[in-house]
Amino acid sequence: MGSDYIIRTGNKGDEPVVGALMALAFASDPFVRWILPDPNVYVQGSMKHAANTAPESFVDGHVHIIGRNYGAIVWVPPGNEIHRNDPENGDGSDAGGRTTAELGELIKQSEVYYPDEPYWYLAWVAVDPMWRGKGLGTALLKHTLDICDQSHQPAYLESTNAANLSIYERHGFELLAEVQVGNSPKRYPMLRPAR
Repeated sequence: MGSDYIIRTGNKGDEPVVGALMALAFASDPFVRWILPDPNVYVQGSMKHAANTAPESFVDGHVHIIGRNYGAIVWVPPGNEIHRNDPENGDGSDAGGRTTAELGELIKQSEVYYPDEPYWYLAWVAVDPMWRGKGLGTALLKHTLDICDQSHQPAYLESTNAANLSIYERHGFELLAEVQVGNSPKRYPMLRPAR
């Protein structure tokens, strides 16, 4: 990768950048759009979602951005917590209140797969669709997994798209389960053992 693809550490000033990347990258994600089917609510929620649910990551240097804002990855380090299931974070319900209870149940069912020991939580990888297929997501994963490995702690994620499972598996993540409630799309908890 050339100098156009340098990875830098993000900060609070990058919250809008990450929000815009999330809005672009997850626009056709089956799980995310099940939660937020209204396009206006989806875009508005996406713009503030990462900053509201993982604010410490922007302060503690666990957001990484590649190139000229082509993609970003957000990690929640051991000891911190992601702020889940809050309607203000874009995680609540659609206009009809259809998904609130189901989402809460999905999160509850996923919790049984959280590692017992301290772990890194991969919250999001978002690459602008205009820059997909160039290995940017892979570069972000490799760069940040190297950081995780320095602490010799496991990494955990919950994929919302089956199409991404093979990418994570190539980086050492193992599929733990397929979690589904009612008619919801599946969530895929995955664990990468400590190295």
